[in-house]
Amino acid sequence: MHFPIQTLQVFNVGVMMGVFIGFPMTSLGMTEAITTPPPVSGHELSVQSITPADVFARVQLVRKELDDLRFEMGKPKSREVGLLVEDATPHEVFFQAKTLNRKVARLVTELTEKPEIIGTEEDPEDIHPFHVWNMIDTSLHHILSLKQQLGLPLTNSEALADAGTTPNQVFFVIGLANTQLNLLLMHQFSPKDAAEMVSLGIEYTTQLLRRFPTAPAPAPLPSLERGRKSWNSYDHLIDCYMVLGNIARASNIRMLTLAPQNLDRPDIQSNDVYDLATLVISELAYLHAHLPHIPPPQPVGLHAPILPSHVYQQVGGLLAQLQELQTQVQAHPDWLQ
Repeated sequence: MHFPIQTLQVFNVGVMMGVFIGFPMTSLGMTEAITTPPPVSGHELSVQSITPADVFARVQLVRKELDDLRFEMGKPKSREVGLLVEDATPHEVFFQAKTLNRKVARLVTELTEKPEIIGTEEDPEDIHPFHVWNMIDTSLHHILSLKQQLGLPLTNSEALADAGTTPNQVFFVIGLANTQLNLLLMHQFSPKDAAEMVSLGIEYTTQLLRRFPTAPAPAPLPSLERGRKSWNSYDHLIDCYMVLGNIARASNIRMLTLAPQNLDRPDIQSNDVYDLATLVISELAYLHAHLPHIPPPQPVGLHAPILPSHVYQQVGGLLAQLQELQTQVQAHPDWLQ
Protein backbone atom coordinates (compact mmCIF):
# COMPACT_ATOMS: atom_id res chain seq x y z
CA MET A 1 0.00 0.00 0.00
CA HIS A 2 1.56 3.32 -0.97
CA PHE A 3 0.55 6.84 -1.68
CA PRO A 4 2.41 8.60 -4.53
CA ILE A 5 2.56 12.33 -4.29
CA GLN A 6 4.37 15.24 -5.84
CA THR A 7 7.46 16.80 -4.36
CA LEU A 8 7.06 18.80 -1.20
CA GLN A 9 9.45 21.63 -0.60
CA VAL A 10 9.62 22.46 3.07
CA PHE A 11 11.94 24.30 5.30
CA ASN A 12 14.29 23.33 8.09
CA VAL A 13 14.19 25.13 11.37
CA GLY A 14 17.29 25.38 13.53
CA VAL A 15 17.14 24.33 17.16
CA MET A 16 17.66 26.54 20.18
CA MET A 17 20.37 26.06 22.76
CA GLY A 18 18.68 24.94 25.94
CA VAL A 19 19.50 24.83 29.63
CA PHE A 20 21.42 21.88 31.06
CA ILE A 21 19.48 19.57 33.39
CA GLY A 22 21.47 17.78 36.04
CA PHE A 23 20.94 14.15 35.03
CA PRO A 24 23.89 11.76 35.47
CA MET A 25 25.46 11.61 32.05
CA THR A 26 27.33 8.63 30.67
CA SER A 27 30.64 9.44 29.05
CA LEU A 28 30.28 9.52 25.30
CA GLY A 29 33.44 7.50 25.03
CA MET A 30 31.81 4.66 27.00
CA THR A 31 28.57 4.40 25.04
CA GLU A 32 27.87 1.90 22.34
CA ALA A 33 26.48 2.90 18.98
CA ILE A 34 22.70 2.93 19.06
CA THR A 35 20.76 1.08 16.41
CA THR A 36 17.00 1.07 16.02
CA PRO A 37 15.14 -2.22 15.56
CA PRO A 38 13.71 -3.35 12.22
CA PRO A 39 9.93 -3.13 11.76
CA VAL A 40 8.17 -5.59 14.06
CA SER A 41 6.06 -6.69 11.09
CA GLY A 42 9.14 -8.15 9.44
CA HIS A 43 8.54 -6.00 6.37
CA GLU A 44 11.55 -5.10 4.28
CA LEU A 45 12.70 -1.48 4.51
CA SER A 46 11.62 -0.43 1.05
CA VAL A 47 9.12 1.87 -0.60
CA GLN A 48 7.16 -1.16 -1.74
CA SER A 49 6.97 -2.90 1.64
CA ILE A 50 6.49 -0.35 4.45
CA THR A 51 2.83 0.34 5.26
CA PRO A 52 0.94 2.86 7.42
CA ALA A 53 0.72 0.12 10.06
CA ASP A 54 4.54 0.00 10.21
CA VAL A 55 4.65 3.76 10.71
CA PHE A 56 1.96 3.60 13.40
CA ALA A 57 3.91 0.92 15.29
CA ARG A 58 7.12 2.99 15.13
CA VAL A 59 5.34 6.11 16.42
CA GLN A 60 3.88 4.14 19.31
CA LEU A 61 7.39 2.97 20.19
CA VAL A 62 8.55 6.59 20.14
CA ARG A 63 5.70 7.41 22.53
CA LYS A 64 6.83 4.68 24.94
CA GLU A 65 10.36 6.09 24.93
CA LEU A 66 9.05 9.61 25.48
CA ASP A 67 7.03 8.38 28.44
CA ASP A 68 10.21 7.01 30.02
CA LEU A 69 11.82 10.44 29.62
CA ARG A 70 8.69 12.11 30.95
CA PHE A 71 8.84 9.98 34.13
CA GLU A 72 12.53 10.74 34.71
CA MET A 73 12.01 14.46 34.12
CA GLY A 74 9.04 14.65 36.48
CA LYS A 75 6.78 16.01 33.76
CA PRO A 76 3.03 15.44 33.46
CA LYS A 77 1.39 13.21 30.90
CA SER A 78 -0.15 15.05 28.00
CA ARG A 79 -3.84 14.93 27.19
CA GLU A 80 -4.86 12.09 24.91
CA VAL A 81 -6.32 14.58 22.46
CA GLY A 82 -4.88 15.73 19.18
CA LEU A 83 -5.74 17.25 15.85
CA LEU A 84 -8.60 15.28 14.32
CA VAL A 85 -8.44 14.92 10.55
CA GLU A 86 -10.07 13.04 7.70
CA ASP A 87 -8.56 11.97 4.38
CA ALA A 88 -4.96 12.63 5.42
CA THR A 89 -2.48 12.34 2.57
CA PRO A 90 1.14 11.17 2.85
CA HIS A 91 2.68 14.63 2.48
CA GLU A 92 0.69 15.88 5.49
CA VAL A 93 1.71 12.88 7.59
CA PHE A 94 5.32 13.34 6.47
CA PHE A 95 5.29 16.98 7.51
CA GLN A 96 3.95 16.10 10.95
CA ALA A 97 6.81 13.62 11.27
CA LYS A 98 9.27 16.40 10.42
CA THR A 99 7.73 18.56 13.14
CA LEU A 100 8.26 15.69 15.59
CA ASN A 101 11.89 15.45 14.49
CA ARG A 102 12.42 19.17 15.11
CA LYS A 103 10.99 18.88 18.62
CA VAL A 104 13.14 15.86 19.45
CA ALA A 105 16.19 17.78 18.23
CA ARG A 106 15.31 20.67 20.53
CA LEU A 107 14.85 18.31 23.49
CA VAL A 108 18.25 16.69 22.86
CA THR A 109 19.85 20.12 22.76
CA GLU A 110 18.23 21.19 26.01
CA LEU A 111 19.30 18.08 27.91
CA THR A 112 22.83 17.72 26.54
CA GLU A 113 23.81 21.26 25.53
CA LYS A 114 24.96 19.79 22.23
CA PRO A 115 23.49 21.46 19.13
CA GLU A 116 21.42 18.96 17.18
CA ILE A 117 21.72 19.62 13.46
CA ILE A 118 18.64 18.72 11.45
CA GLY A 119 19.38 17.28 8.04
CA THR A 120 18.99 19.60 5.08
CA GLU A 121 18.46 16.97 2.41
CA GLU A 122 15.58 17.57 0.04
CA ASP A 123 12.32 15.78 0.64
CA PRO A 124 11.47 12.88 -1.67
CA GLU A 125 9.62 13.68 -4.85
CA ASP A 126 7.21 10.80 -4.32
CA ILE A 127 6.22 10.42 -0.67
CA HIS A 128 5.27 6.98 0.64
CA PRO A 129 4.81 5.51 4.14
CA PHE A 130 8.44 4.37 3.86
CA HIS A 131 9.62 8.00 3.94
CA VAL A 132 7.44 8.79 6.95
CA TRP A 133 8.80 5.68 8.72
CA ASN A 134 12.37 6.82 8.09
CA MET A 135 11.61 10.26 9.55
CA ILE A 136 10.04 8.73 12.66
CA ASP A 137 12.92 6.27 12.98
CA THR A 138 15.36 9.19 12.95
CA SER A 139 13.51 10.66 15.92
CA LEU A 140 13.60 7.28 17.66
CA HIS A 141 17.35 7.05 17.13
CA HIS A 142 17.87 10.48 18.74
CA ILE A 143 15.66 9.54 21.70
CA LEU A 144 17.43 6.22 22.28
CA SER A 145 20.81 7.94 22.12
CA LEU A 146 19.59 10.51 24.62
CA LYS A 147 18.31 7.82 26.98
CA GLN A 148 21.67 6.06 26.76
CA GLN A 149 23.49 9.26 27.70
CA LEU A 150 21.12 9.69 30.65
CA GLY A 151 21.83 6.14 31.83
CA LEU A 152 18.26 4.97 31.24
CA PRO A 153 17.52 1.37 30.21
CA LEU A 154 16.43 0.63 26.66
CA THR A 155 13.79 -2.00 27.32
CA ASN A 156 10.77 -0.98 25.26
CA SER A 157 9.68 -3.07 22.31
CA GLU A 158 7.55 -2.35 19.28
CA ALA A 159 4.03 -3.79 19.13
CA LEU A 160 2.43 -4.95 15.90
CA ALA A 161 -0.22 -2.55 14.60
CA ASP A 162 -3.42 -3.46 12.82
CA ALA A 163 -2.76 -4.09 9.14
CA GLY A 164 -5.71 -1.84 8.29
CA THR A 165 -4.20 1.23 9.97
CA THR A 166 -4.98 4.38 7.99
CA PRO A 167 -2.97 7.58 7.37
CA ASN A 168 -5.54 9.40 9.55
CA GLN A 169 -4.59 7.21 12.50
CA VAL A 170 -0.89 7.71 11.86
CA PHE A 171 -1.38 11.48 11.67
CA PHE A 172 -3.25 11.42 14.99
CA VAL A 173 -0.65 9.43 16.96
CA ILE A 174 2.17 11.60 15.64
CA GLY A 175 0.15 14.54 16.96
CA LEU A 176 -0.04 12.85 20.38
CA ALA A 177 3.73 12.41 20.40
CA ASN A 178 4.17 16.07 19.47
CA THR A 179 1.83 17.10 22.29
CA GLN A 180 3.83 15.09 24.83
CA LEU A 181 7.06 16.60 23.56
CA ASN A 182 5.61 20.05 24.12
CA LEU A 183 5.44 19.26 27.86
CA LEU A 184 8.99 17.88 27.97
CA LEU A 185 10.63 20.92 26.42
CA MET A 186 11.97 23.54 28.80
CA HIS A 187 11.75 26.14 26.03
CA GLN A 188 8.35 25.39 24.61
CA PHE A 189 7.17 26.79 21.30
CA SER A 190 6.34 30.39 22.07
CA PRO A 191 4.16 33.05 20.44
CA LYS A 192 7.31 34.12 18.58
CA ASP A 193 7.75 30.62 17.11
CA ALA A 194 4.09 30.57 16.07
CA ALA A 195 4.28 34.08 14.58
CA GLU A 196 7.38 33.17 12.56
CA MET A 197 5.60 30.11 11.18
CA VAL A 198 2.56 32.18 10.19
CA SER A 199 4.84 34.82 8.65
CA LEU A 200 6.35 32.10 6.49
CA GLY A 201 2.82 31.22 5.43
CA ILE A 202 2.30 34.82 4.34
CA GLU A 203 5.47 34.61 2.25
CA TYR A 204 4.25 31.42 0.60
CA THR A 205 0.86 32.96 -0.15
CA THR A 206 2.48 36.08 -1.57
CA GLN A 207 4.44 33.95 -4.04
CA LEU A 208 1.32 32.00 -5.00
CA LEU A 209 -0.61 35.21 -5.65
CA ARG A 210 2.08 36.36 -8.08
CA ARG A 211 0.75 33.72 -10.47
CA PHE A 212 -2.24 35.97 -11.07
CA PRO A 213 -1.56 39.25 -12.92
CA THR A 214 -4.83 40.77 -11.68
CA ALA A 215 -4.21 40.00 -7.99
CA PRO A 216 -3.81 43.14 -5.85
CA ALA A 217 -0.62 43.87 -3.96
CA PRO A 218 -0.46 42.29 -0.48
CA ALA A 219 -2.38 44.37 2.04
CA PRO A 220 -0.74 45.46 5.30
CA LEU A 221 -1.43 43.45 8.40
CA PRO A 222 -4.71 44.22 10.16
CA SER A 223 -4.66 46.48 13.20
CA LEU A 224 -3.32 44.97 16.39
CA GLU A 225 -6.07 43.84 18.76
CA ARG A 226 -4.80 43.79 22.32
CA GLY A 227 -5.58 41.01 24.77
CA ARG A 228 -6.02 38.22 22.24
CA LYS A 229 -5.44 34.68 23.50
CA SER A 230 -3.82 31.66 21.88
CA TRP A 231 -7.23 30.09 21.22
CA ASN A 232 -8.17 33.15 19.14
CA SER A 233 -5.24 32.46 16.82
CA TYR A 234 -6.06 28.75 16.82
CA ASP A 235 -9.63 29.40 15.69
CA HIS A 236 -8.37 31.84 13.07
CA LEU A 237 -5.92 29.24 11.74
CA ILE A 238 -8.78 26.78 11.38
CA ASP A 239 -10.48 29.45 9.25
CA CYS A 240 -7.27 29.64 7.18
CA TYR A 241 -7.30 25.89 6.70
CA MET A 242 -10.93 25.91 5.59
CA VAL A 243 -10.07 28.47 2.91
CA LEU A 244 -7.08 26.34 1.88
CA GLY A 245 -9.46 23.41 1.46
CA ASN A 246 -11.60 25.47 -0.91
CA ILE A 247 -8.48 26.42 -2.89
CA ALA A 248 -7.40 22.77 -3.10
CA ARG A 249 -10.79 21.58 -4.30
CA ALA A 250 -10.97 24.33 -6.92
CA SER A 251 -7.47 23.31 -8.06
CA ASN A 252 -8.34 19.59 -8.15
CA ILE A 253 -5.77 18.78 -5.45
CA ARG A 254 -6.22 16.38 -2.56
CA MET A 255 -5.99 17.86 0.92
CA LEU A 256 -7.04 16.52 4.29
CA THR A 257 -10.19 17.71 6.03
CA LEU A 258 -10.19 18.98 9.60
CA ALA A 259 -12.77 17.14 11.68
CA PRO A 260 -14.52 18.84 14.64
CA GLN A 261 -11.84 19.41 17.25
CA ASN A 262 -11.85 18.16 20.83
CA LEU A 263 -9.63 20.82 22.42
CA ASP A 264 -11.19 23.07 25.04
CA ARG A 265 -10.40 26.68 24.30
CA PRO A 266 -8.83 27.51 27.70
CA ASP A 267 -6.40 24.60 27.21
CA ILE A 268 -5.02 25.88 23.89
CA GLN A 269 -1.48 27.23 24.22
CA SER A 270 1.15 28.61 21.85
CA ASN A 271 2.37 25.03 21.27
CA ASP A 272 -1.01 24.09 19.84
CA VAL A 273 -1.03 27.20 17.65
CA TYR A 274 2.45 26.32 16.37
CA ASP A 275 1.41 22.73 15.58
CA LEU A 276 -1.66 23.85 13.63
CA ALA A 277 0.41 26.49 11.82
CA THR A 278 2.83 23.76 10.67
CA LEU A 279 -0.10 21.96 9.05
CA VAL A 280 -1.15 25.13 7.22
CA ILE A 281 2.44 25.60 6.05
CA SER A 282 2.61 22.01 4.80
CA GLU A 283 -0.38 22.64 2.53
CA LEU A 284 0.99 25.94 1.25
CA ALA A 285 4.35 24.28 0.58
CA TYR A 286 2.56 21.54 -1.32
CA LEU A 287 0.73 24.05 -3.50
CA HIS A 288 3.97 25.95 -4.04
CA ALA A 289 5.74 22.74 -5.11
CA HIS A 290 3.49 22.68 -8.18
CA LEU A 291 5.00 25.96 -9.41
CA PRO A 292 7.90 25.25 -11.77
CA HIS A 293 11.39 26.59 -11.05
CA ILE A 294 10.34 28.86 -8.16
CA PRO A 295 12.33 28.28 -4.95
CA PRO A 296 10.31 28.32 -1.73
CA PRO A 297 10.61 31.30 0.61
CA GLN A 298 13.13 31.22 3.40
CA PRO A 299 12.16 30.92 7.08
CA VAL A 300 11.17 34.24 8.62
CA GLY A 301 12.92 35.62 11.72
CA LEU A 302 11.07 38.09 13.93
CA HIS A 303 13.10 40.12 16.40
CA ALA A 304 10.57 42.33 18.20
CA PRO A 305 8.78 41.08 21.34
CA ILE A 306 5.88 38.86 20.28
CA LEU A 307 2.67 38.38 22.28
CA PRO A 308 -0.42 36.28 21.45
CA SER A 309 -2.05 39.42 20.04
CA HIS A 310 0.76 39.73 17.50
CA VAL A 311 0.24 36.11 16.46
CA TYR A 312 -3.45 36.83 15.96
CA GLN A 313 -2.52 39.85 13.83
CA GLN A 314 -0.23 37.71 11.66
CA VAL A 315 -2.92 35.04 11.23
CA GLY A 316 -5.37 37.76 10.23
CA GLY A 317 -2.96 38.86 7.50
CA LEU A 318 -2.57 35.28 6.30
CA LEU A 319 -6.33 34.74 6.22
CA ALA A 320 -6.87 37.86 4.13
CA GLN A 321 -4.27 36.71 1.59
CA LEU A 322 -5.76 33.22 1.43
CA GLN A 323 -9.21 34.65 0.81
CA GLU A 324 -7.78 36.67 -2.08
CA LEU A 325 -6.03 33.56 -3.39
CA GLN A 326 -9.32 31.68 -3.24
CA THR A 327 -10.98 34.40 -5.32
CA GLN A 328 -8.24 34.23 -7.94
CA VAL A 329 -8.20 30.41 -8.07
CA GLN A 330 -11.97 30.17 -8.47
CA ALA A 331 -11.67 32.47 -11.48
CA HIS A 332 -8.69 30.52 -12.87
CA PRO A 333 -9.00 26.88 -11.66
CA ASP A 334 -6.29 25.73 -14.11
CA TRP A 335 -3.69 28.01 -12.52
CA LEU A 336 -1.31 25.14 -11.68
CA GLN A 337 -1.36 23.56 -15.12
